[in-house]
Order: sequence, then C-alpha cells, then structure tokens
Amino acid sequence: MITSTALHGRTILIVDDVPANLAIAVDYLESHNFTVMVAQDGEEGIERAQMIQPDLILLDVMMPGIDGFEACRRLKTITSTREIPVIFMTALTDISDKVTAFEVGAADYVSKPFQMEELLSRITTHLTLHAVQQQLITQNAQLHASELYYRGLFEAAQDGILLLDLESGKITDVNESVVNLLGYKRDHYLDRKLWEIVPFRDISACQRAFSDLQIMKPVSFEHWLLRKEDKSPINIEFVAKVYQVGTAKIAQCNIRDITGRIQAEERVHYMALHDALTGLPNRTLLQDRLYQAIAMASRNQKHVAVIMLDLDRFKSINDSLGHQIGDGLLQAVAKRLITCLRSSDIVARLGGDEFVIALPAVDGSYDSEEVIQKALASLREPYNIEGHDMHISGSMGVALYPDDADSPSALLRAADIAMYAAKAAGRGRYMFFTSDLSVAPQRRLTLVNDLCDACEREELVLYYQPLISAESGSITGVEALLRWKHPLYGMIFPMEFIPILEEMELIVGVGKWVLKTACMQNAAWQKKGLAPVRMSVNLSAHQFYHGDLLQTVEAALRDSQLNPKWLDLELTEGLSLEDSDVAINIMQELKRVGVGLSLDDFGTGWSSLNCLRRFPLDRIKIDRSFMREITTDPAAQMLVSSIIELAKKLGMGCTAEGVETIQELNYLKKTGCSEVQGFLYSHPLTALDCETLMREKM
Repeated sequence: MITSTALHGRTILIVDDVPANLAIAVDYLESHNFTVMVAQDGEEGIERAQMIQPDLILLDVMMPGIDGFEACRRLKTITSTREIPVIFMTALTDISDKVTAFEVGAADYVSKPFQMEELLSRITTHLTLHAVQQQLITQNAQLHASELYYRGLFEAAQDGILLLDLESGKITDVNESVVNLLGYKRDHYLDRKLWEIVPFRDISACQRAFSDLQIMKPVSFEHWLLRKEDKSPINIEFVAKVYQVGTAKIAQCNIRDITGRIQAEERVHYMALHDALTGLPNRTLLQDRLYQAIAMASRNQKHVAVIMLDLDRFKSINDSLGHQIGDGLLQAVAKRLITCLRSSDIVARLGGDEFVIALPAVDGSYDSEEVIQKALASLREPYNIEGHDMHISGSMGVALYPDDADSPSALLRAADIAMYAAKAAGRGRYMFFTSDLSVAPQRRLTLVNDLCDACEREELVLYYQPLISAESGSITGVEALLRWKHPLYGMIFPMEFIPILEEMELIVGVGKWVLKTACMQNAAWQKKGLAPVRMSVNLSAHQFYHGDLLQTVEAALRDSQLNPKWLDLELTEGLSLEDSDVAINIMQELKRVGVGLSLDDFGTGWSSLNCLRRFPLDRIKIDRSFMREITTDPAAQMLVSSIIELAKKLGMGCTAEGVETIQELNYLKKTGCSEVQGFLYSHPLTALDCETLMREKM
C-alpha cells in the first residue's frame, strides 16, 4: 500500500492565473513536503507539464488564453502527460461545467473557495491512486491485486462512495464514509436500489438521474435534499462515473455533503442584496421589489409611493464624532423607519445617509403623507449613541406611480429630485414631485461641473454685511459672505453651492481663500485710515475638524498683518453638536492666537446651553428665524429676551441677525441687545461699497 510518507517529494504543478492563489497553495503544499511548480496560464502549463512530468496537476478553469478545459484536453492527447491526474480548481457551480471537467479527462475537481485540508485530501487520494496504478502497470498486476488496492483506496476516501451495478440498478458496495455521512449500517445498503433505502425528496428525479448513467458519461446532480437516519436533512451532491469491469458496468457514485456550501452561498446571496451596516435591502433588491409592487398596483389600479429620505446635517456628525458614531446613528434610524411601516412596506438603504421607503398599493398622496409624517416625527426623537446625545432630522421627496413615473429607476429619480427640493426649502420637511422640479437637477449638474474652475476664473467673491451697534448705529464689524458670480445663472448664494463644495471636498481650500481674503481686506481698510472693526468669517464643520484650521488662521493673520483681535470666527451649532474634547481643544488653541469666537445661528440646534457652558465663546448670534415674530409673538419675545439676558450673565456679546424693521430694532434695544445685523441697515455689499459706507459712519 502507498503510505502518505511515500508521497513526500512528489511534484505538483499548479496552473492558475491569480498569483495570490498560487502563493497560498504553494506555501501550504510545500509545508506538507510536496515539490510544487507553478504556471500562470494554460499554454505555459502544458509546456511545463511536458518538461517536468509532474505527478499531479491542479488546473484552474477560468484563465486568459485557453481555459482549463482546453488545457486538459491537450494534456490528454500528449503521450507524456496523458496519464497525469488532473484536478480542476473552479468557482463554476453549473452542473454542465462539472460534467465537462470529467469529459475532458479530469480525475476530480474542488470548488472555490476551498479549504486547504480538503485540497490536500484530494491530492493525497489521487496521488495514491495514480501511484498504485503506475505500480500495477509496471508489475503487470493481476485483477485480484487491483481489487485489493481499490478496496484500500475505496475505504480510505473521504467522499462517500457507492458502487452500483447498472444492469440490476442495485448497490454492490459502500465505503465507511457513506455510513458516517447518512448514519445507516453497511448492510442497509447492499443489494438494494438507492432510492429504496435513502429517502430522497423526489424519488422519480433520482431514478431519472441514475438512468442517465447508462450512456457511459460523467453525471453530476446537485442540491438534492435527503434525510439521514436520525431524520435530519442534508444537502448532497452526486458525482458519478461508469467503469467497465469485465462484462459488468459499475457506476462509482461519489456523495458529498454540501450543506456548508449551500449555507455559504445563501449568505453570499443575502449580502449581495442587503446593506451590510443596517441589514436593509440595498438598491438591487429594492429595484426588484419595486418592479413587483408596480406590477401589482397596475393590476389593482393602485398607486406606489417611493419616498427618498436624506438625513439633514449628517456629515457634521461624522466629521465631529467619527464614523463609528455615524454608523450607529444610521443603524438606529433604520430601526425607527421599520417601526413606522406596515409589513408590506419596503425600507432600503442606498448608501451614505440615503434611505428609500416604498409603499405598495396606496390610494394616493394622502395615504403617503400619514406614513411620512409618522417617520419624520420618529426621526426627530433624541438618540443616544455610545453615550452621545444627539438629534437629527430628515428631508423627504415623494414620487407616485403611475402619476410621476412608470418604472423603478424613474420613480427613484423623481423622488430624489423632490428630496433635494425639500432640503433646499429648509430641511426637516417633505415635498411631492412635480414636473417643475425636474429643472433643478440640470441646474445642479451645471453647477457641479462649473464649480471646480470657479476659483481660477475668479467667480467666487466676498461681500460684506455691516454689524451695527444697536444704541449708536455705528459700524462695529462686518461679516464676510461668500457669493458666486456664475456666468450663466448670475449671482448664486451660499445655500445652493456650499453643500456642493462639501460634497466635492473643495470646502477646505475655498475656506482658506475666504479667510485670507477677509483678513487682507480688513487690514487694507485700516491702512486707508478707517476705524478698526471686527471681521467675522464663517467656518464649515469639515474646515473646523479636518482643515488644519490653526495653521490656516495663523497664516492668514501673518500674511495680512492683521491684529488677531479684529478677526472673529463664527461656528454654527450644526458644527458643534457634541461638546467633545477635540472641539474644545481646537477652540482653546484659537483663543491663544487671540481671535474671537462666535456661536452662529443660536437657538436652531440642540446643544446650545451645553455649548455656552463649556466652549470658550465671546459672542452668540441669535438666528434670523426669531426676528420674524418678536414684535407679535409673546413666545418669540420671551425666547429672544432670555437669550440676551443669558449672554449678559455669561459675559458674552450678543448679535441679532436678520433685523429688517424699526419695530424689531426698538424691541432689541429695549431688551438690551448690543449689536444687530440685517437689511434694515444694509444688504451685503462689495468691498468698495462697504468701504464707502464705513467712511460715512466714521
């Protein structure tokens, strides 16, 4: 008998076009005392096989040039390589491919991805078989010796093997692996037909399959479910080949347990159709379900609502707290959306912070609005992710089948357009698609294409809006405001193009230019004899956390020779959702430089009081949304007066934004607000016009 020790030093030729696969297999087999040679395509493999005469060939199927099947065919036509056993390594799962492998002369195949232990076992088995065959040829062994050898190999094989007499259709022998696999004793099988003793799910299919063996060609049958002796189910694969033994036709049927492979394939299939982070359907599965929903709605004269959801200011959470917290928030959002829906509704994640809700079989927009309002309300409830308290809202766009579109892709496009319109209208709201909205995406595409070169073409400019003393009316500062003079659309305001700058990751570079330009302008005004005033510059979240902010500020002050006390950096509450140590450290470093820090849009976020308690701020700016109702709404008046009083007690300055009427100004004076900003005094001005106004106020 050939022992495993006797196989040491045997030569194996591996033919595979992926070097990584070669490296892993070579290392493993060499560690088991085999001599391993490699080739990276079929032509090279044939040449090397003739040159080195390996004991066994591992042959990949899918390769450039000639594939593995053709390479094997050629090897079997060459006298020096004809008898070398070939084992295919293949990721192909089609039955016909496996049948082809045996038809071209392969001894076996292993499915990718495979375990190295399985590969080693197959190699050892076939090397043993080949060695004995060669030994028998050399010694002119008699049939009895051949039967003895086969019995040893038969019993040692890891695959379950049944031998069938095709004339009678009965089992003549089984090896121990069959007993271990299915659980019945050996006597249970002998002299009985396979479908009589193994409870197949479909006996007729089994009978038809084994009748194919009569044509003397390899046959492979996959994914048959049968039950073992203990009644537990098992997925098996049969690979059968017929041999002529004297006057008899004997079928050798290899049985393999592929339950693990089936489960792995199911997992891969699931992962291909679901989002890995949230477990929700992905775009592929969503499209499929939308096709089904549309077909059903068409038959029943119903609507399908597709709702595109984008979380508002989600990027600032990733920037300030990190992607781990952001991922946790996305998972929490997914769970909340599921609770808002019926079992027949669909919620999917397309990527990033974009979700889609699909409502099959609704009667129209009214049914959709109930779900939308419920979902938006659920999103606004506070979250706690790894100890971080936060709030978030979402903007939604809605498209209806058949009113707005008649295919999944068209519905998603329409819903996406409506969602961007909702976001532009103020966030935290929803909007239904209309034909007028389709103009906006074309405009946005133009802006995206033009924005990259806008700086070089000097289309980005700064305007300046004065900050006014509420008591004296004198100018105490100016705020630098970015504008885009587009050659086609004219003046474009930041609300439209700043989000595009952030998406294109241009915001840090533009922010540096804004800061330097504003400092240079303030220094230039002072050199012309104008009274020094604060220059306020807004910072984005990405610029604050990832833009080398301290070095940028120091460089702008150094280049402009501006005294740091005349520079004020405005931080939004959206930027400072969490009073993290990182944010505090950055602010403290800026304070050491000597610049001022203001909290912009105060009252619109969720962490305002915490910000005031921990952050080293000099000033708060009351958001313009409060100004609209301070002369008529007692609640708004109470909020504004409370903010002003709070700022005084904390020793901070207070600026009211968006002041447009004398009545608003008089109320702010009465409550002690020190500084105002708005159209009542001035719209944003060019640098030259602002200079003229400053001279008038001197």
